[in-house]
Amino acid sequence: MTTSANQAPSPGPLGDSRTRGGPVTGRRALLGAGLAAGALGLLAACSDEKVQRVAPQPVRADDPSTQVPKTPTPTDAAEIFTGSFESAQMLGRETNWMVARPAGVTGELPVVVVLHALNTDHRAAFMGGLEMQSLMQDWATEGNAPFALASVDADRSYYHPRTDGTDGGAMVLDEFLPLLEGNPELGLRTDRIGFFGWSMGGYGALRLGAMLGAPRVAAIAVSSPALWGDPANFPPRAFDTLADYQANSLFGQQDSFTQIPLLIECGSSDQFFTYTRQWMAGLRPPPAFGTSPGGHTNRYWRGVLPEQIAFLGRSLAD
Repeated sequence: MTTSANQAPSPGPLGDSRTRGGPVTGRRALLGAGLAAGALGLLAACSDEKVQRVAPQPVRADDPSTQVPKTPTPTDAAEIFTGSFESAQMLGRETNWMVARPAGVTGELPVVVVLHALNTDHRAAFMGGLEMQSLMQDWATEGNAPFALASVDADRSYYHPRTDGTDGGAMVLDEFLPLLEGNPELGLRTDRIGFFGWSMGGYGALRLGAMLGAPRVAAIAVSSPALWGDPANFPPRAFDTLADYQANSLFGQQDSFTQIPLLIECGSSDQFFTYTRQWMAGLRPPPAFGTSPGGHTNRYWRGVLPEQIAFLGRSLAD
């Protein structure tokens, strides 16, 4: 496993998306808006680890109309850790991850596991137009109970077993969560976690949250979850066969969520709006649900993120 501490990536503006708004210790860098992009070098690492800088790269969302962010520039305070591990569940692939902690906060923190959309990766939550680390920082700076964010690259796996032998869901549960808990430098605890995801990652957050169940899962917040409600109409990118769909579809599994607080956001013109409403109709109690004009885009997802961050923060603090 490799680990490094870097600048928090932040994209340029995306359309009219709504946005909000030290010393070096060990291998952590406290980030500030006044630091130039090249001012933070790689910090010293343990002798048996290879430290790498994560180069900013454009991150696509799974809808081709989604706008691609500009090259990231430094942002306000956030502590970012990056690393990788060889994942047996992903057939030995070197799997990258990223963790964000609110600056100025010490001690162990609860964590929200962030699951990315199709055609993006672990960086998308931080540099794909969502900028979750800035909202997380705002939440803590305003005096609320702090928490961390952790994302991992699940490729195009849809977070369930695939015929190629990969299993992105098992990678998250059986490899990534133990990695977070077992790395003292990150200062995270995973006995009670939150899940967040959008599109493919929204489906994944719901699926993995139901597998872990309450009380381990404090809450799940998702945007535009990629829910396919018709067994005769699903794309091969999501399920390999009808048997695969029947084994992993969330339709008919609503009873798994009775003890888990849910917040679901979906734009009224989103491709998954109808399936999402159909799926929610089977939930008891009904989830918190929000909708407004918008599609399957970063613009919509960024606009609803502040409420989702607050929902997750309150749930983890309970």
